[in-house]
Amino acid sequence: MEHPKQGGVYMKKSRCFLIALFIISWSSLVFINKNALKRFLPAAIFISIVTKFTNIYAKKRRWWAFYQSIHPKVAGEDTWAWGPFFALTIWVLKWTYGKLPLYILVNLMIHFLFIYFVLPLLKRMGIFSLVRITGKQYFLVYLFREILLYSFQSIKEYIGSNKTNLRN
Repeated sequence: MEHPKQGGVYMKKSRCFLIALFIISWSSLVFINKNALKRFLPAAIFISIVTKFTNIYAKKRRWWAFYQSIHPKVAGEDTWAWGPFFALTIWVLKWTYGKLPLYILVNLMIHFLFIYFVLPLLKRMGIFSLVRITGKQYFLVYLFREILLYSFQSIKEYIGSNKTNLRN
């Protein structure tokens, strides 16, 4: 699906923006200590896979559309799922895991900012837009992912603590 604003310099600026965002998000992970990275990496991989399947379903339903990617052979949704969302997942878990009210508050703020401030910018840049759903409905998709992510990490931690208790 081609976005009407794509072409020439505009497309190059959008691609450069996405590449920079991808590189910056992954580069930020060097500032997370090894134990935190190891602890939260499975959850980030899990939610990125969930996001990939959500995007496949959303593409079929035309809920939203990605018009630009970091490379023509990389799906636009993969740029986000394995770039900024992946890194941000690890950071948010590092800062908030174990403090459920803070986790919910931080995620709600991130989702609100993304949907009502970043998303319009991405639409103007010809990168991404909502098609058949509203911002509020998109917010619910994020909320579902937020709950799923915390549940996954909680189960992982519970299983990990039981294995440790069995060894002792």
